[in-house]
Amino acid sequence: MPQTRLLILLSVFTVLLAIGILVWFPTESSAIGSVMEAAAGVLAVIWFPASLFYQSQQLREQREQFQENFRQLREDNRRSALVAVRDVLLRAEERALQRTPDCQSIDGFTVYYTKIPEWDIIEHSTDPNVVCEAAMKWLNTKDIPAIILVRGIKNAAEMYYRATGSKDVDYSMDAESFVVKYGSELWKLPYFEEYTGVADSLANFMVFMKPHRATISLAAYTAVVKNCHNGGMNIAEEDLIERIRAHKKAGYPVPAIAKDLAEEAG
Repeated sequence: MPQTRLLILLSVFTVLLAIGILVWFPTESSAIGSVMEAAAGVLAVIWFPASLFYQSQQLREQREQFQENFRQLREDNRRSALVAVRDVLLRAEERALQRTPDCQSIDGFTVYYTKIPEWDIIEHSTDPNVVCEAAMKWLNTKDIPAIILVRGIKNAAEMYYRATGSKDVDYSMDAESFVVKYGSELWKLPYFEEYTGVADSLANFMVFMKPHRATISLAAYTAVVKNCHNGGMNIAEEDLIERIRAHKKAGYPVPAIAKDLAEEAG
């Protein structure tokens, strides 16, 4: 590694050597120019590699400083994102609990959600009023609050992932599937870890019961359409038949209240 002191000594030696040659060995004026050119060439040889070295050293230091600034920026973004994450999670929890009067805290949410006495009525009754009442109760006090919670977790996760530059994250997934897939990463992070048990079991249950959840939604919609039936086929019934057709194509069970229309759906 070149040292500045050594370079200066070599430069001084070169200059003194050139002067000594000119003093002790008098020459013609043309020869003086040659000696000076030779001395300048030696100095160039000494200092040019050194200048390249110092430039590369400065570039390396600038790169290291840039990387340090970038790391600091990412850490600042991470901290800011976590502050926002906390607010999003707390808001989602608050909204979910507001819809579940029988739940005093988020800790009992999964147990509350999985108690589903309404399902048997919804899937097997053909009375639109009975089906509508049971379905609305389950959707409003259980399924929608659960969706609010897992969607809040997904929104908070997306905010965190984008702020920290995480790649290969599929944001197009529905909330419960997203939480199931990325939960193992999220539960290690501040604020997310507080939802580990509840959100993990809840999201897995929601994914597992997706066919039944779709059936309940279809039953509720069918009950509403039949209650509003005014004789003859209307737009809502046409849309309902299309939904039933897609429901059957997905391999989901058709609720009893919709089986008469399922024949029309083919």
